[in-house]
Amino acid sequence: MSLAGKELVDADVKILDIALKYGYETAESFTKAFTRFHDATPSAVKRKESIAKTFEPLLINIDVRGGFIMQRKLIPNVPEIPYDGNNAAFFITLLEATLKGLGEDCDKAMLTALSGEGNRFCWTDGEWVFGNELTDSINETPFETESRVLSAIGWNAKYITVQRAKDGSFMNTDALQIRQDFISAIDRGFPVLVSHIYHADCNLNVYFGYEDDGRKIIGYHYNNGFEAGVSPTSDVSVPITWDNWENNVSNYILLQGKKETASARVTALSAFQYVVEHARKTTEIKGKKVGLAAWSSYLYHLEYDDFSELSSEEVKNRFFIYCDGLCQIIARKGTLPYYRHLADQFPEWRDKLETAIKALDDCASYGGFLWNQGFTFDEAGFEKFRSPEARRILANAGREAMQNDILAVEQFEKILGLA
Repeated sequence: MSLAGKELVDADVKILDIALKYGYETAESFTKAFTRFHDATPSAVKRKESIAKTFEPLLINIDVRGGFIMQRKLIPNVPEIPYDGNNAAFFITLLEATLKGLGEDCDKAMLTALSGEGNRFCWTDGEWVFGNELTDSINETPFETESRVLSAIGWNAKYITVQRAKDGSFMNTDALQIRQDFISAIDRGFPVLVSHIYHADCNLNVYFGYEDDGRKIIGYHYNNGFEAGVSPTSDVSVPITWDNWENNVSNYILLQGKKETASARVTALSAFQYVVEHARKTTEIKGKKVGLAAWSSYLYHLEYDDFSELSSEEVKNRFFIYCDGLCQIIARKGTLPYYRHLADQFPEWRDKLETAIKALDDCASYGGFLWNQGFTFDEAGFEKFRSPEARRILANAGREAMQNDILAVEQFEKILGLA
């Protein structure tokens, strides 16, 4: 407190900067401690309206060899991140928060469209398995989606894949190198986007601080654990500190700085091209169907698979997996503001984009159709999902949604001159 008071008087620095330097996360907590010590507020001392207490330092000679200087660093202004259990396009939610923390005025609708996350569909043919909605499920190469959107908005980044042996030991890096990468990024003011081996809620996070020279990392914990059908304790994320965190890191992205971007027109055409290629793709990615092929498989298994011999728990899991598919479909709504902006910016595209916007909006509305049919997140709803008749109704409505998705893709093809 004596040093903090001296710096406020002698140096032209902000009170918040002094607070962060001396280990306080907010100006309010620093002000309380400062006032108790000096009998004056930091503002009064800075304006020289009051005098700060000063103490001559006690000099103690200690010879310490080895070890680390304990440090704490926190990037301010990283927004709270909402999480409702929906992993579809959640990478975009994290990216938006990261960029806003860096002071960038980013457009989430544009990020959703440029990444392809707002027009994707992925399904594992012949199986009911979790994870179809995750970003990595449509990446043919590591970080394909992430690099697509970051490059489009003008960010250079370094993409790190952590390779491990069967026993979990590091193969291409080590805990110290990972720690150094994160400390270096955070020291330069760049939060780190992370994929985990395991996480209580989802496998993505953003780390924006560290303690004890990186031995502990600070990131967000989502809703204290989301449970489907149960109101979360909070609709935003909670900052939390982890230790031994390096062993849970799978991949991470180190932002490197800005670069020049393509024109708005070229950027939009690239986004349309990806949507079309994804929709029309006939080969599988990592054993999963994508695009319209995924749609067809999804609806076929929804209608024709036999649930009669499944346990209640198995039916419940299939219901959640079906809903994961709906989350992907609902994500189409997230792109619409960007497409509306393009319709205004490029009049020659307006008619086609307006058709695509209405089609995508109608398609996304299928995400809420099951609630209109009386399905619920409880035992009664799960048992209803066992019924072939009830699932047939869902499948038929899904085929109408799929036709709207096709109509939107056809408009993008017309803009690209492919139709």
